[in-house]
Amino acid sequence: MKASLFLLFGVVLLTGRQDVVEGQAISGGMTIGDATEFCERAVPAHCVSTTCPLFCNTLRSRRQRTLCNSGCTPSGRCLLRPVAAGDDPTNRILDAQNRDQLFACIAEKRDPAGSTTGRRMTTWEKLRSPSFKKATRI
Repeated sequence: MKASLFLLFGVVLLTGRQDVVEGQAISGGMTIGDATEFCERAVPAHCVSTTCPLFCNTLRSRRQRTLCNSGCTPSGRCLLRPVAAGDDPTNRILDAQNRDQLFACIAEKRDPAGSTTGRRMTTWEKLRSPSFKKATRI
């Protein structure tokens, strides 16, 4: 078996697997570039239509709910922010939910059967982070 190099978060890993090569799809899934491109569009769209309104409608006052819902846009509350971006405290839970869904979406598109990566088998649209469940009382 031929060994291959794999770069993950700046660490080079030597694997004995030929299917783990940067830029190649894993057993019928998308390449990482294609999966990332797809998910960076799909997750904010899902956030605007589903996740953000669900989050905003759990706020206490009508004014808070209205203000929050008006910010449910791809460039507002549903903007994908990196982990180290210093989340806005009022949006921290929604940012974490969007990141979890982004990572799950990419994993799902890369390995739809879940046979190679060991990803969670819950679809990314239905995934709820613990903090999001607690905040929305789901």
